Amino acid sequence: AGPVPAFALFGPMAGIRIAGAGPRKAPAIVEAARALLGLGHKRLVMLVRPRRREPVPGVPEQAFLDELQAHGIAPSPYHLPEWEETPERFHAMLESIFRVTPPTAMIVDEAALFVAVMQFCLTRRLRVPEDLSLVCTDADPIFAWCRRSVAHIDWSRGPVLRRVFQWADGLSRGQPDVRQVSSVAKFVPGDTMGPVPRGGR
Repeated sequence: AGPVPAFALFGPMAGIRIAGAGPRKAPAIVEAARALLGLGHKRLVMLVRPRRREPVPGVPEQAFLDELQAHGIAPSPYHLPEWEETPERFHAMLESIFRVTPPTAMIVDEAALFVAVMQFCLTRRLRVPEDLSLVCTDADPIFAWCRRSVAHIDWSRGPVLRRVFQWADGLSRGQPDVRQVSSVAKFVPGDTMGPVPRGGR
């Protein structure tokens, strides 16, 4: 039997000989970070799952750290905190980073984690964006129901879906390929972003 055909949908795939498709979020994340820095935020944190950080930060995560460096902020584990992938460890991490030097802005990967952060803010009586600015790296349908618009990163699903169909069609005809396609993402500002709170610089 020959090798099993595989397709990478999202996630890191650069340099790997495999067909794939997904959004190219790094430029949009840099734009979001610049917008927050322009509002005076210096205590920026990006929350991502362990697979986005280990063994090394992914392309979007490294772009975020590089943007901090370009603005004179030395990147550290504070800016890309580590946590084990369980709800308990996630909330323990949040408690820890808000205990001594609370961030004034967060870029949160995935809507599920974004909602968890919003709930954390409610329990700590943190106002968004008055006390904490938030950006989500995804566009989720639930955001349409939010009275304050959610700052987020959006991307067109069309190129990704077309690439999946093309790959599957070629495979059915005995012509598999390893072409990779990316959909350029864009940063969409929203009401969950505001100027750095007084004393939060």
